Amino acid sequence: MSELRFLVSRTDRAGDLILTLPMFRELRKNFANAHIVAHVRSYTAPMLKLCPEIDEIVIDDDYPPGIFSLPLTKAFKKMAIDHCFMVHPAGRAILSAWRAGIGRRSGRASNIWQLLLNDRHVQKRSRNEKHEFCYNLDLLTGTVANIDYTPYHFRLTESQKSAGAKVIAALGRQRPVIIHPGHGGSAHNISTERYASLAKMLLEHDLPVLISLGPGEKQLKIYFESLQSKNLNFLCDIPDLAGLAEVFSACSAFVGGSTGPLHLAAALQLPTAAFFPPVAAMTPTRWGPVGNRSLVTRPDLGYCNGRCDNCANKGCMASIALEPVVEWLLRELQT
Repeated sequence: MSELRFLVSRTDRAGDLILTLPMFRELRKNFANAHIVAHVRSYTAPMLKLCPEIDEIVIDDDYPPGIFSLPLTKAFKKMAIDHCFMVHPAGRAILSAWRAGIGRRSGRASNIWQLLLNDRHVQKRSRNEKHEFCYNLDLLTGTVANIDYTPYHFRLTESQKSAGAKVIAALGRQRPVIIHPGHGGSAHNISTERYASLAKMLLEHDLPVLISLGPGEKQLKIYFESLQSKNLNFLCDIPDLAGLAEVFSACSAFVGGSTGPLHLAAALQLPTAAFFPPVAAMTPTRWGPVGNRSLVTRPDLGYCNGRCDNCANKGCMASIALEPVVEWLLRELQT
């Protein structure tokens, strides 16, 4: 019997892909000899070097943009995929899978492109009744008999851990607390000034602090440079998400908002302190850290629609007290 060939498509953000990784794990566990392909974006693809369950990667950006991408269709067809999972319901990917003649096309019944799927799953994700990674695993229903609903944990090699430790050593730090003040705009966050205040509080407890700045975020350094501490340094210019995971593995804890690096830290099982807004679509029930020890902090308000300009509580993220976060981190780092 020839090997089954699966494709999992997730072409949005880094955090979304991390929360899709349990699908690869379950496919590998249940189909040991299968050929498993990941269809992702170029900036998230390096992270898949940390995932031994994946045999092949298709980078969406390598093909001409637009809904009708004949080269992408040809690539899918050449791979002779038996079953694809369109986790991110992008019309481009679904149309290419249909035109490639993939026999079984699974995905969520969420937009007009569902008409090209022949295994549709009604999920109502907008109700935020469960975590995103669980919604993703639900797409395996009918394919995997006993789905293991546990989060994905990265298992770095000793070589990968050593590479991260070397970066930290070069910065003159030892097991620092990561503070990641930036975000990709997917969720409201506390201000950079408040992250600087949090860094100051941690430094006063003689904890080493590493400010993690992603692409285009170097200008945020100015908010922290006035702290002038031997225990403070900056992490910039890490080439990709796999390198970031290596560095994070040599750290002691993570602090940040609802971003890809938060989910990266959680998948590495670092203690994480996360700031979330009171926006229904951004609830930690669906998007919070999972699989690790974590503290989620949000304003003491009911859920809203996220339209801050018309809200009486505009600026509510500034109401989050930082002292409980520092106290929680101190307890975690003592265990």
